Amino acid sequence: MAQLVREHVLNLDDLEETVIENADNILQAIDIDEFLKDPEGYLLLLGDAFLKEHIDEIEQASEQGKKFAEKIIKSI
Repeated sequence: MAQLVREHVLNLDDLEETVIENADNILQAIDIDEFLKDPEGYLLLLGDAFLKEHIDEIEQASEQGKKFAEKIIKSI
């Protein structure tokens, strides 16, 4: 059981690392003038762009979660 949890956490850590690296890139690309014109709208646009860029990682994490749950249920 502990090995299943360890493997699951390591897989999620890899996905998280990819997302964090790209998040730092988005922070550097913020146009402060556009942000000040419409903070909410600008942040929504950035959030949507980030989500679209990382939808694969999000889907992979979801699939890994399902597989992890199935393995846990089988091991009980």
